[in-house]
Amino acid sequence: MTKQVFRKKYLSVRNQISSAQKKSYDKILTEKIISLSEFKSADRVLLFASVGSEVNTWEVFRKSVEQNKKVYFPKCIDGEKMEFFRAFSESDFSKGKFGIPEPAEFEKYSASCEEDLAVVPALAIGRDFSRLGYGKGYYDRFLADFKGISVCPVYPQLICESVPAEKFDIPQKIILTPTESIRR
Repeated sequence: MTKQVFRKKYLSVRNQISSAQKKSYDKILTEKIISLSEFKSADRVLLFASVGSEVNTWEVFRKSVEQNKKVYFPKCIDGEKMEFFRAFSESDFSKGKFGIPEPAEFEKYSASCEEDLAVVPALAIGRDFSRLGYGKGYYDRFLADFKGISVCPVYPQLICESVPAEKFDIPQKIILTPTESIRR
């Protein structure tokens, strides 16, 4: 199956999850993320600004700010590059590329270190840690130089044995579902 076919299939699967089930999954995934030892020790947390049927990251954002962590969100630059900027509250965002909330350009994230934690979106993920994104390569380009820990929270319907991957696709270090924590 090609990446395009996988994307279509798993987007449809994700969109069919009921709002009640999604809300339950999101609550569990938030608790799992903030319970990670890597989250607890991180001074800097990188999140994606969730929209639609994606895993909700906004409660992780609020909890991170409450714990005085520096939290960064991506912003598309020049159509091909993604940079992260610090956000302090939900009012720091405006609609950006693809209709995704993007932060104001306060403090730019730079010089990743091993203690940083990046929460990464996925349409589907393989048990071999292969991640299927939206197809633009933003996260793979970013993660190629990222020194910290990447964690991918997904709904259980979106995990499979493997997704189509190419040499430039960056495997994740931790996969979280509401019922599993899988580490590489």
